[in-house]
Amino acid sequence: MTHTTKVGIAGLGSYVPDRVMTNADIEKLVDTSDDWIVQRTGIKERRIAGPDQDSGAMGAIAAQRALDDAGVDASEVDLILCGTTTPDKPFPTTACHIQDAIGAKNAGGFDINSACTGFVFAFNTGAQFVASGAYKNVLVIGTEKLSTITDWQDRNTCIIFGDAAGAMLLRPLDLAGQGELVGMSISTEGGKDDVLEVPAGGSRQPLGHEEIEQRLQYMRMGGNKVYKFAVSTFSRLVKKHVFTPYGIDDLGLVVPHQVNMRIIESAQERLGLPDEKIFNNIERYGNTASASVPLAFDEAYRTDRLVKGKLVMAPAFGAGLSWGHFLVRW
Repeated sequence: MTHTTKVGIAGLGSYVPDRVMTNADIEKLVDTSDDWIVQRTGIKERRIAGPDQDSGAMGAIAAQRALDDAGVDASEVDLILCGTTTPDKPFPTTACHIQDAIGAKNAGGFDINSACTGFVFAFNTGAQFVASGAYKNVLVIGTEKLSTITDWQDRNTCIIFGDAAGAMLLRPLDLAGQGELVGMSISTEGGKDDVLEVPAGGSRQPLGHEEIEQRLQYMRMGGNKVYKFAVSTFSRLVKKHVFTPYGIDDLGLVVPHQVNMRIIESAQERLGLPDEKIFNNIERYGNTASASVPLAFDEAYRTDRLVKGKLVMAPAFGAGLSWGHFLVRW
């Protein structure tokens, strides 16, 4: 990968709603138990946004925190990229709502919808604008109100997902002073809708009375297909992009998409990664899709888990099928 300008991460921010939904709360909705949920997912609780709080509102808070962390005013932002599967509206874009909310009056913006890989895809897109010299300040956000597309009658999916937002400000490395981008990838394999999808609500199958009765407006997941895909993809990305060109000793931390604790543990075992080289926060937030990586990255940053001079790998994988990563030297 050739850069005209080296790219760095100048600031990070995240936001989670106040409301905590525990496994005990879910026990009241479906036939499940805390032990069953923890054993299969590692999740103990998740956050749920209020009815007056949309993806854009959460994304704006995370975005402002990233700008504050970087010491950059919203008026200096050139571009806003928002990864989300739960936009405020079909249009206009959630990026436009965030632009207005934070007062980024000089910025353009658009959304990137790639489910759980949305933030990584948005990050990689934004990095290209900085690397080319087109823009100096690119705000990248992942924000999700997954509670709005969760079927609270389906115990296989309602135990997994939560609401959150995370953000990063990308700048030329000489201005950012940290987080030098050294690698990234974007991959997709279509025709696998049965692994994870929302069946209705788009142009292929508009939402009508019949679709609503069949609850097709909510997420559906293909069980073991997700597990096998995520474990193999996670392992392959780390082997190919870290172990082969660098080595495990050069790796400071892996900050993966928080898909499921059992998936992360299986991939960790395959890779031979010690606990100190992997970051998990899924037990407190669940799977927050495109918000997952920036939320976890921000927590790792604020708890001093990012080692200066070492590599930080952020792999993600999700519906599409889609997968990708970015790799920075902190």
